[in-house]
Amino acid sequence: MWIFRKQPPAKQEGLTIIELLIAIPIASMIIIVIIAGLFTQYTAVLAESARSNLRSGGQTLLINLQDELLFTIAYGETINSDLSDAYAPVGGWTYDTSPQTLIINEIALDSTRRDESRNIVRQRTNNCETSPVTSNAVAINNVIYFVEQGTDEDYGSLVKRTVTPTYNLCSLDRATDTPCTPETATCFGNAKETTCPEINVGTGSCTSEDSILSENIKDMSIEYFSENNIQTSFPSAADKIEITLTLGDTVYGKDIEAVVKHTIRKIN
Repeated sequence: MWIFRKQPPAKQEGLTIIELLIAIPIASMIIIVIIAGLFTQYTAVLAESARSNLRSGGQTLLINLQDELLFTIAYGETINSDLSDAYAPVGGWTYDTSPQTLIINEIALDSTRRDESRNIVRQRTNNCETSPVTSNAVAINNVIYFVEQGTDEDYGSLVKRTVTPTYNLCSLDRATDTPCTPETATCFGNAKETTCPEINVGTGSCTSEDSILSENIKDMSIEYFSENNIQTSFPSAADKIEITLTLGDTVYGKDIEAVVKHTIRKIN
C-alpha cells in the first residue's frame, strides 16, 4: 500500500516586494550620504590645494618685488613732479587708494641693476660732453603697483606700471667713461620704458604694456615705517614697508583666500 506524505512548502528565497520597497530607499540614502561625504572631502582637498597655490604664488610675487624695493630712493605720495602719466586714473596717482597703491622713486640706469657696467642716467640741464657729470641731476623713474578691478567684482589684477622721464638725458660713454648724450653706440639712455594699458601701447610716449602680476587680488595694504621702526602715514618719510596681499579664488562655488606679507627696508 502506498503511503503519500504531504511535502512541506518549499522555502521562499529573496526579498518580497514590500521588503524591496523599504530597502531601496534606505540603500539610496546611504549611497547619497557616502557620495556627499566623499565630495565634501574632495572639495576640501581642492580648496586647500588652491589656497596653498595662492599663498605660494603671492610669496613669489612679493619676493620678485624685492629688488626694486631694496633700491628705491623713496616711496611717494604721488608720482615725481617732473613726470607725467597720460593714462593715470582721474585725479592722478596717489598712494591712499583702496586697495592701496605703491609708488616707488628709483634712479634711472642705462642697463639693468645687475649689470656691473651700468651707469646712472641724468637730466640734461647742462651740456653733457663739457660739464661735470654731477652738474646734471639724477633722472628718476617711477614704478607704480596698483590693483585694477576687472570684470569679476570679487578679484582685481595687480598691475605694474613704469613712468619714465620725457626730458633730455645724459649718461656716461661706455667706451671712454666720459659724459655723453644718449643715444649712440656706446652711450645708452634709460633702460626702462614708459608702460601703459595694452589698448594704449604705441600712443604718445608709451611703447610697452603694463605688467599683470596677478589676477586674484582681493586687497593690497601697505604700512610705512620711518627710522627706529616708527609707523608713519607719509610714504616719503619711510625707509621700510610691509606689504600685505590678500588673494582669492573660487573652488566649486566656495570662496577661499590666502594672506601673504613681506617686509623690506630700502638700502638707499
